[in-house]
Parts: sequence; C-alpha cells; structure tokens
Amino acid sequence: MRELVKAGIFTALIAVGAWISIPIGPVPFTLQVFFVFLSAYILGKKYGTLSIAAYVLLGAIGLPVFANFKGGAQVLVGPTGGYLFGFILGGFVIGLLSEKRENFVWYLVSGLSGLGIIYVLGVFVLNFYVHDIKKAVALGFAPFIWFDLIKLVVAAVIALRLKKLEVKR
Repeated sequence: MRELVKAGIFTALIAVGAWISIPIGPVPFTLQVFFVFLSAYILGKKYGTLSIAAYVLLGAIGLPVFANFKGGAQVLVGPTGGYLFGFILGGFVIGLLSEKRENFVWYLVSGLSGLGIIYVLGVFVLNFYVHDIKKAVALGFAPFIWFDLIKLVVAAVIALRLKKLEVKR
C-alpha cells in the first residue's frame, strides 16, 4: 500500500513537472523527465513504471496533465506522443537497471539508458510531423539534451540521498 501511495505522489509530480513548461517549438521544455528519473530511481521498475503509466493514462483520458495543460488521446498521437510513451519504457529501464546497484555511477548509466529510449521514441514520432530527421533532432533533441543531463544528475543525487534516509529510518 505504501508503494502505491508513493506511485500516486510521483504521478502527480510528473503532472506538475509538465505544467512547468516553456514552449520553444513543437516540444516544450518541461520538468517531466526530472520526475520520471526520480520515480524510476526511488520506486524501481514496478511502481516507477506504474506511476509514469498512470500519468500518461490520466492525460490520455482527457485530464489536462500534459505540457501546456493539454490532455486527450490526440496528444499521444501528436508530435510529443513519442516522448510520452518513451517515459514509460525509459522509466522501466531506469528502474530495472537502478535496482541492480545503488550508486551514483550506476544511476547515471541507468538514467542515460532511459533517456536514450525517451529521445529515440520522441524524435522518431516527431519525425513524422516535420518530415526530416535532421529537423526532428534539431527540434526534439538538441535544445534539451544538456538540460536533461543536468536533471539526470540532480535526480540521481536526490534519489540516493533519499534512499540513505529511508535506510536510516
């Protein structure tokens, strides 16, 4: 029950991260990825993936939890839909790998693996809308990678510290 409550909290945090949005083209800058990292690191593959999938499902049924307060299935088949599905698969991989070892370097490796999945799916779908892979990379990868790497490092540090606090309790 405790893990389900945590998953619900992370679902809400991912939504809040989406609402903190700076529109810079078809893909806005948000804090969603930061909370996807935290969810996967802290909750692991099962409950982390559940929290991310619940977020996507809430948006799919029409709740305005996506970036720019959007909701509905049309967002999942729009230019940013690949990123949303990438959150689920990437979060699963991050959770799976981070459960193997709980140290900073391994968290970076797992985070990079998940982020790679998010970007591959996101840019792949975005390419269908811009009809040029170079343009899709320029719009959906290049402006975000450095910020997402910073989010990854910060999330890894926070998650490891929270896990240490949890062990002490």
